[in-house]
Amino acid sequence: MPSLQSIKPALFSYILPILAVLAVSFAYAQTSSSSGLTMYLCKQPYALCTSAVCVPVPGDPTKTICSCAVEDGASMSSVACNTLTPSTDANGIRTIYSTYSLTQSVQGLKAMKCPGGTPWSQCLNKVCTVDPSDPKKALCLCDVVRNPTEWMTLGGNCDTSTCSTAYWSGATVPDAYSGGAFMTKAMGLDKSPVLWCPVAP
Repeated sequence: MPSLQSIKPALFSYILPILAVLAVSFAYAQTSSSSGLTMYLCKQPYALCTSAVCVPVPGDPTKTICSCAVEDGASMSSVACNTLTPSTDANGIRTIYSTYSLTQSVQGLKAMKCPGGTPWSQCLNKVCTVDPSDPKKALCLCDVVRNPTEWMTLGGNCDTSTCSTAYWSGATVPDAYSGGAFMTKAMGLDKSPVLWCPVAP
């Protein structure tokens, strides 16, 4: 029977690489939002729905279809990145997932706050199909949210009258602040590029 001393080197040679992988994985995740949102930094093609206008799915008041931009690079999810791996089926149909980045904030879109009780679409981590006729667009199946909590979107061009009609892709305000801070740090930026719409007097 092998001695403990002879087993130790083999055991450590097996465990150390696993620990190294886990250390890297946890380095890309943190929980800091008020809702306990866990954030992962992913680097792969993704759908960006931060300003997407959405329409309810016929016959299903809990779902919307949102038209989102296709991007490639660093983004944030709230589930492990390997569960959101893009794929292409035998018919050439590409599937990607909706995650969050600062791209549209850098482009100048402003964040609009909307009152609780108005409907919005939760698209984070949702499955999307890339438009075969336009590879820069994707249609994503998102969840309708109706609750008393204030929320935000990069859609609407600061016109809050659209908060009750457009089913914008959005996020809770605390999650938006946390996600913005996470991506600002991940991208090595000195300050967040997120600008908010002026509040009406």
